[in-house]
Amino acid sequence: MEEYEYSFKVSNLKPYIEYCENNNYEKISEVTQNRVVYENKHSEHIIARITTKITNDKRNTVFDCKNVNKKDRDLKISSESVPMEVTENNEKSIYSMLEVLDFYEAAKNYRTRYVYKKNDVTFEIDDYTKPKMQVIGIEGKKNKVDKVYNELKELIGE
Repeated sequence: MEEYEYSFKVSNLKPYIEYCENNNYEKISEVTQNRVVYENKHSEHIIARITTKITNDKRNTVFDCKNVNKKDRDLKISSESVPMEVTENNEKSIYSMLEVLDFYEAAKNYRTRYVYKKNDVTFEIDDYTKPKMQVIGIEGKKNKVDKVYNELKELIGE
């Protein structure tokens, strides 16, 4: 499936959270995540990820892949696989596939992700503790995402 997303680092999450709340976006979730990112030795555009979400002391781990087809400053258009739940039964197979397909561990990220949604636009507001940074992701249908991104850039002036 195709992902159309603007993603950019910010110095403060508060204006983006306020934007969502003031514009009637629904808060879908707030989760703690540990994401291990694997890069491919043969293509910088292809990554694999193993993400563990922790919600109310409950853990859920998924494996997925991404092919970044186009990058233009903050905009990324990517193909993403359907996520697969990692279980005791398939964990060994997943790591074996990563090895055979020449993936290597490139990063271990720890963050709290706040997800807000309205119509065809989703905000993924990430507060990383490792590495220390704050990132805003706006994804969804092209025309609506472009409109929100341009409005935010004007409004917040980043």
